[in-house]
Order: sequence, then C-alpha cells, then structure tokens
Amino acid sequence: MKHIRHLAMLVLLVLPLMTTAMAAEIPVSLVVENLNGQQRIVKTYDLPPGTDPETLKEPTFDYDGFTYTWAYTTKEEHTFLETKDVSETVTVETAKKDLDTVLEQLKPSIPYDDGAFSGELALDHTTITTEAAGYATRNGRVTATRTIGPLDRNDMSYVPATTVKDGRTLTLANVEWQVIGTDLVGDVLAPSSYQAVATYSASTSYQVATGYVSTAEYKGTVTASGVESTTYTVVYVGTEIEPETPQPTEPVKQGGPLSGVNLTVTGGVGLLVLLAALAGGGIWLYLHRKNVYIYVPGDKPRDYKLIAKFRVEPQKPEVDITGLDPYPEGIVAVELKRPLAKKLLGQTFTVHHRAADDTYTVLQDRPGDWHEFDPSEEKEGSV
Repeated sequence: MKHIRHLAMLVLLVLPLMTTAMAAEIPVSLVVENLNGQQRIVKTYDLPPGTDPETLKEPTFDYDGFTYTWAYTTKEEHTFLETKDVSETVTVETAKKDLDTVLEQLKPSIPYDDGAFSGELALDHTTITTEAAGYATRNGRVTATRTIGPLDRNDMSYVPATTVKDGRTLTLANVEWQVIGTDLVGDVLAPSSYQAVATYSASTSYQVATGYVSTAEYKGTVTASGVESTTYTVVYVGTEIEPETPQPTEPVKQGGPLSGVNLTVTGGVGLLVLLAALAGGGIWLYLHRKNVYIYVPGDKPRDYKLIAKFRVEPQKPEVDITGLDPYPEGIVAVELKRPLAKKLLGQTFTVHHRAADDTYTVLQDRPGDWHEFDPSEEKEGSV
C-alpha cells in the first residue's frame, strides 16, 4: 500500500497534463500539508514568461480522503538585466565640407533597439570623416594682365603674343596703349613715351565636388531586461470526505479461502498499471515538449507574434520552416528555449527556409537565445 500511495502522488503530478494537454506543464514541487488545521495541496511551477496561469488550475479532485478545490494562485517573477557595448555608423550628406555644416546634420545621440537590447548611443566626434560624394566638370577662362613699357612708340611688335600663368599658356586678347610721356614740338606737345597694357586669356575646365558625404560612429552601452521566468504557486484546499453509511447486503457466497486475496491482488495490480501509464504519459509529454519557437513581427514595435513551435534535439540543431502556412515574407525570429540553448551554447544552429539556409551561432542561454533574419534579403542576395 505504501508503493500505491507514492504512485498516487505521481498521478497528481501529471494530472495537469491530462486536463490541459496542450500546456504540458509539470510542477517542480508538490506538497501535501495541514496548515493551521487546513488540509492543502500546494503545487509549484517554474514557467517561461507569457504563460497563462489559468491553464494551471485543475478541476476539483479527490485524494486520500479529501476533496480538493482550487483556492488561489500566487505569482513571482524572476527578472534579468544584461548590458553590452555597441556602435553604429551613420552617414549624412552635406553641400559643404566644413565641420559646422556636418555637425548640423549629426544628432548628439540616437536611439538603439535591436529587439532585445535598447538604449541611447552618443556621437563620437573623433570618428567623423568627410569626402566628396562626386565630381562635376566646370568650364571657365583664365586671364592675365601685363604692362609693357616705357616704349618709344605704340608698336605691336613690342607686345608678346602669349604669356604664361600658373604653368598655363595664355594668348593675347586685347592691348590698351597709354601715353606716359610728352615732348614739346614747336608749340605743340607730342607723345614721346608709351606703355602697353596687354590682356591675355585662355579657356579652361576643372572639377568641382557635387556634395560631400560624412560618416560618424555612435557608441554607448545598451541593456536588455525582462522576465526570465515566473514561479506560480497553486494552492488547493481540501475538505474531508464523509464516509458513506454501509447498506445491508445479502450474504456473498464464498468461492474459497483465497478468493478475497485474489481480488485484492488483482485490484492492486490494475491500479499500479493505470498509475504507471498516467505517469509515463506525463513524463513522455515533458521530454517531448516544444523548445524552439518561431515568431514574426507584430503590429507594434518590439511586439512579436508566435506562429510555430518545434521540438529539436541537441544532437541535430536545426529546424525546417519551409512548410509553414502562411509562410513568413519578412523578418523571422527564432527563440531557443533555455534548456536547449544551454546545451547548444557556442554551437551553430540552422534554419532551413525557402530561400536558403540561415546558420548562426548560439550566443546566450539566459533566458534563452534569440536570433532574427530576413529570408527575402537572403533570396535577393542569391540572385
């Protein structure tokens, strides 16, 4: 009878698996106690965030002479906080190259959010670099003025046909003659000295920047926080079952000296088989529960919608989502639950999808591992 009592307790452990087959939640502890005269059964669960505590409530049940009814459920959240240093490169375009113009386009800080970590990144001024975005050809003219003199007469033979400026040869474009001296000839003053003001020019082309591109890095420490797991304590209060008044019965014909023993043994064996089957079913469900969740972005920022669950063994770290219906067209998020992530930490995990295979390294196991990729981008890159 002692062994039967232990198996009965095991049945209480797996009852949630029978009443809520999809939840497949198994308590980490079960206590039967009498507290201040009140008979109770207390079940404790350690579950991931988002679990509906209503799925843990069981219908009224009988055990060991008591009828137990759900009384209340308590909840205790276990939070986590992680930090990491990140940097992001930002590119801006400006019409001018000077630093003041570039800084007008760069904000002092920018927000960071990768779906898991978030925070503010500050501009690192030492990383700012600027270069021309492109060049265009411009046409123009180069000119130079030369003064030649004093000359005894305004004769063009004194004026060179070309001159050189900054290594470029310019041709004569115009000459202006000026009188710089006179002599008295009779009663009239006549020019006796001249100078020539010669203008030279040449066409030219040159390159000018069409604009400038500046890059800068933003750096900072970002954090990830949330609920790692939740402990639910479900309490049932028992009421003693009143024994039924025995009813008079007709004498039973005895079949032999061992008939009563045979009935007892047969009933005990049947109960053992039933309890073992129920316990085995609960253990099977626990060992085969889903440990890889597939999400797509929801309607709000940092909101994700669960679309599929898979069971993955550590010996074969891969999952195939090609058959999902509907098939995700954008970003896909893969969450490895903590028990699986701990076993695969530092190893690679592969997601088979319609465009290609996405293979990445499992980087964390607390509270699990989260990875995002875009199958549509991988498909474009493969064309």
